[in-house]
Amino acid sequence: MSAALAVSVGMARSWVALYTLRLPLEVREARRSEIDSDLWEQQWLAARRGDPAFGTAIEVLARMLLGVFSDITWRAQAGASARQDRRIKMNASMNESWYMRGLLALGVVLALLFVVFAIGGAVDALIDSDTADSEAAIAVVGAFAGLAVAAGLLASRRTPVLGICLVAAGAIFFATIFYWMLIVGIPIAVALIAIAFFRARSGGWPRGATPRPSG
Repeated sequence: MSAALAVSVGMARSWVALYTLRLPLEVREARRSEIDSDLWEQQWLAARRGDPAFGTAIEVLARMLLGVFSDITWRAQAGASARQDRRIKMNASMNESWYMRGLLALGVVLALLFVVFAIGGAVDALIDSDTADSEAAIAVVGAFAGLAVAAGLLASRRTPVLGICLVAAGAIFFATIFYWMLIVGIPIAVALIAIAFFRARSGGWPRGATPRPSG
């Protein structure tokens, strides 16, 4: 490649790099690959015909200059499309339907009730000194289980696996240690895990799943 042709090709590529700045990576790379392909094809055809390198360099520059308006128009359209896509993705990731927010609030309230119930157990343990140590330990563990459920529910949309695991572990553990409430504890545990699961699904989990529309 002659020096003149190398300079003209470099200028064309620099112009493409300039007007594709700040576009999404996939759009930017696709446009640059398209122009690189055009430049290669133009040089290959010129070499097949035996055209002088200087003439090919002039053609490359002429195509670049004549295409400036089209490039700017393409950049404006691509930028508008990218901004719209970003808004759609942000809305899908941040907004939740009213019923999902309601279920989340219900789940957090239940989790906090776990904590309150555990604190009540700790108070009882202080009153009855004979079983104070064991009941206090159970109460503390129960309180932590309730907090784990609340934290898991809140985290289930952004970090689904961690959130669901926290909810499942906390709810099942709470239902187990307070075994005399098992007939109520198990359905509540299942309901809390379901809330965490469907909240994760509403955010597009697992990857590639369609987020639930907001309402």
